[in-house]
Order: sequence, then structure tokens, then C-alpha cells
Amino acid sequence: MQQEENKIENRISEGEIATLLADAEDDMRHFFDAEKQGRRIEETRGNEKGGRIFYFIRSFVLPILYGIFIALILTQVMYFHAQVPSGSMETTILTGDRILGNRMAYWFQDPSYGDIIIFWSDEYNEFMVKRIIGCPGDRVELHTDGVYVNDNRLADAYTQGITREMRAGESAWTVPEDSYFVMGDNREDSADSRYWNDTYVPREEIYAKYMFRYSLGTNGWYLKWNQPVEFWLQE
Repeated sequence: MQQEENKIENRISEGEIATLLADAEDDMRHFFDAEKQGRRIEETRGNEKGGRIFYFIRSFVLPILYGIFIALILTQVMYFHAQVPSGSMETTILTGDRILGNRMAYWFQDPSYGDIIIFWSDEYNEFMVKRIIGCPGDRVELHTDGVYVNDNRLADAYTQGITREMRAGESAWTVPEDSYFVMGDNREDSADSRYWNDTYVPREEIYAKYMFRYSLGTNGWYLKWNQPVEFWLQE
């Protein structure tokens, strides 16, 4: 009888131990499941946060960067924009007009007679706008009846005033290679190749070819494209 009771007690003890082990195993399983769930939640939150950052960059930051990049390409590579402070090109370009020049115009061809160019002057330390009168190798001369290039008289219907010497005794010039002789269309009020110490504009200092001018109130409201001129006088 005593032996049977001991066996029963042993069986109960083993059953309790098995139950405890099973409960412990369940607890551990729940613990690890909770840990995994916690990591998933943290990862989801991190992904959501990263997604919001990416959305902000894509929707707001990138368009601004693209706009800056395009503006730099347009203004520093393709086109040149400036405001004209003087009347040396009147009446073709008025004082206060804003102008746009094409930087690409002379990538594959050279400047030519009658072109209005935007160039850098080392002598004045600023950009200037003038019209090309003489090309490399040309002989430019001022006479009482007008301007001559290689003995061919220029038309002057587009100019204002009388073309005159800007320095006494200087009325003839021979244009060196890779350089240009320029004048303003306002011939009586233009500091240009007739007056400068650095008489000629080097090819490398030409930045753009004038395209059009416009005004947003200074001289009215308009946009006027460059009009070709009759450069050589037809006699």
C-alpha cells in the first residue's frame, strides 16, 4: 500500500514538473514573440519616418535644387542677362533697358559685321554692349562723309549723331588678329574703340550676342528683338 502511494506521489510530482516546464516554455515563447513584435513596430516606425523624410526631399528639396541647377545653366552657360546703364547704343538700346544675349552664338562661328556683342572690358572692369565695325585684319577709317572699312563705306541709318574722332589725330586703325573694332550706335556719345586705351575687343572676351531688349516700366512696357541692319552702304 505504501509503495502505491509513493508511485502516485511520484506521478503527481512529474506531472507538476511537466506543467511547470510547459508553462515556462509558453512564457518564453510569448516573451520572444513580444520581442519580435516590438522590433517589427520599431522597424515600421523607422520606415515610416524614413518615408516621410524621403517624401519631403523628393517633393520640396529636389525641385528647388533642380530649379537652381537649371537657372545656373541658363544664366552661366546659355544666356546672358544685364541692364544697360548708359545711352551709348541709343536708339537701338535705350538707357535702362534690360537685354538678353546668346552665349552659344559664337560656339561654332565667329562674330561678324554689324553684330551687337556683350563683352568684358578690362580697362573699365565691367561688361559693355557695342556693335562690331571691324573684324580681324580690317582697316577702319573715319572720313568726313562716314566710316569706311577696307575702303567700303558703311551705312549709318541705324546710328544716332555724327561719327567723329574721339581723340584728336586718331582716325584710322588696323584690327589685329582675334580682335574686333566696335562702336556704339550713338556715335556722338559712346566711349568705344575710338577712345579706349585698349582699342580692340579680344575674341576671348566676347561673352554673348545680343538677342533682344525689354522694359518693365523704366522706359514703358515692351519686348523688342534685335533687328538686322543694312551694314554696307549701297551706292
